[in-house]
Amino acid sequence: MAGTTQVLQRYANALFQLAHEQGQAEAVGAQLDALWETIAGNEELRMHLGSPRMPNASKKTLLAGVMGDGVTDLARRTVDLLVDRGRSALVSDLGPVYRDVAMAAAGRAIAKVTSVQPLDDEQRSRLVAQLNQLTGKTVTLEEMTDASLLGGVKIVLGSQMIDGSLRRRLEDLGETLYRVQLGAD
Repeated sequence: MAGTTQVLQRYANALFQLAHEQGQAEAVGAQLDALWETIAGNEELRMHLGSPRMPNASKKTLLAGVMGDGVTDLARRTVDLLVDRGRSALVSDLGPVYRDVAMAAAGRAIAKVTSVQPLDDEQRSRLVAQLNQLTGKTVTLEEMTDASLLGGVKIVLGSQMIDGSLRRRLEDLGETLYRVQLGAD
């Protein structure tokens, strides 16, 4: 997956740079988001894009139909390039990576925060302030809850994860105790 992320990052960076230079950064981002939503909601489309049996020309025709007539030339050509290079299964993930690149260029970031219970206003404010200071960017939180964490929070910010959950701490403690027990024998 790390290799896939790096590949998408290169395409997204290049596309953003060109789109920004041409004043189309927002339009391209919106088109890629729409494409991502369409592909994510259509299992058959994902299957066709990932199929090595389907010719690239057919994949490009299929994607052109999904994107419609109003798509920017930059977005269309980038999607075509991914297909031509045998990376059609990655097309749907280009939108979120492009959005991250655009946000980073604007000095913003999204942190996905998972906690046992919803954060209260004070916790949210403290967390945002700490993440702003840590990253040097303006951070927006996407909050989720997960009772399996037992306590604490898990934060995903770009490609980094900060796991401060009680569940993780207990797992670490268990591993430490296991190693100590093995060393005592």
